Amino acid sequence: MNTFLRSMALVALMSVCGVRHVSGFAQADTPQEREPLRSSQVAARVYVAARSATFDHVERAPNLIVGSVYQPLIGEMLARSPTFRRQCARLAAATNLTVLVRSDLPAGTRAGALTSIQSTGLGKIEAFVRVGMSHRTAELIAHEIEHIIEQLDGVDLRAKSRLPTSGVRHVWDLDAYETTRAIATGLRVARELSGNEP
Repeated sequence: MNTFLRSMALVALMSVCGVRHVSGFAQADTPQEREPLRSSQVAARVYVAARSATFDHVERAPNLIVGSVYQPLIGEMLARSPTFRRQCARLAAATNLTVLVRSDLPAGTRAGALTSIQSTGLGKIEAFVRVGMSHRTAELIAHEIEHIIEQLDGVDLRAKSRLPTSGVRHVWDLDAYETTRAIATGLRVARELSGNEP
């Protein structure tokens, strides 16, 4: 019987070690955010809760180019937000991607931030993030970067926006898409910066 129990324990241990490398769905930390975030079910990485992530020494992603006006804020976000460090690690892993963050917005836009993403050929992707200066700038930067990560994850925003409970909606007057996932991520980074994240 002892041999049987040892064998079962070994099988269980091997199963746990194997599961550690299996991809999973992105999930939120709170029950209120969890259901809508499943709109990005094509995500191909294991979810790690932001506060337990081991991104303590992540620097700004080399492919994240930030205008001088936002460089101090980006430094503060890296220092105080595990969620933003996770985002930077994800951007850095996408070697075919360049992200440019600027402080100007098109005249007359009602949005606080806009991102456009384009393919330049040969598998290269460029993302242009334009964020106006406000008390919400850190939240908006993280929000827009999450939109870029959604595209890296292969989320089909157009198709998801046609589903009533997907967490993706089309903003007709801006001809853009909004996601619950990006909203939740931006708010989480803002809470971490303010010290209000549990």
